[in-house]
Amino acid sequence: MKMKNIFKKLCLVLFGVVLFISCSKTTTYSSADDLINDYKDGLKVISVDDLKAKMDDLDQYFFLIDVREENEHNFGFIPGSILIPGGSIIFSISDEVFWENEMMYKPEITDQIIVYCKKGKRSVIAARLLEQIGYKDVYYLDGGWKEWELAYPLLYDKNLNANAHPVVKDEGGC
Repeated sequence: MKMKNIFKKLCLVLFGVVLFISCSKTTTYSSADDLINDYKDGLKVISVDDLKAKMDDLDQYFFLIDVREENEHNFGFIPGSILIPGGSIIFSISDEVFWENEMMYKPEITDQIIVYCKKGKRSVIAARLLEQIGYKDVYYLDGGWKEWELAYPLLYDKNLNANAHPVVKDEGGC
């Protein structure tokens, strides 16, 4: 009887070790594009036309976040978007002070968030990170800023004065 209990315990411990090892295994990618394609799996995507329709429908509330760098953003951005560079998005997204400075409320975990970058790759990473920290309704813009610029060449804002006097900011994190 004791031998049977010892065997059961040993099997449970062995099962736990195997489960731990299999769950902690990391995936190695041969290229950044492979990583992006893997990250896309299961993410919500929105087209520029659907985003435009959403913007035109004033009853819909969502956060539009540009995850490019400031110098990219200043030369052209989608109206109503907030700049949060991808490297700091997981720190800034829940920072009350950041949102107060933007004169906006901080997004709730259930609010809809749409992220975009230049071509759609960095936004995939940002969308995946936002999901991993608990945001429930996150989309990335298919084709990014370039797709928007082609579809709506006259519908954008820019902030060229900001490039003349760059401001060094603490981005948090590392």
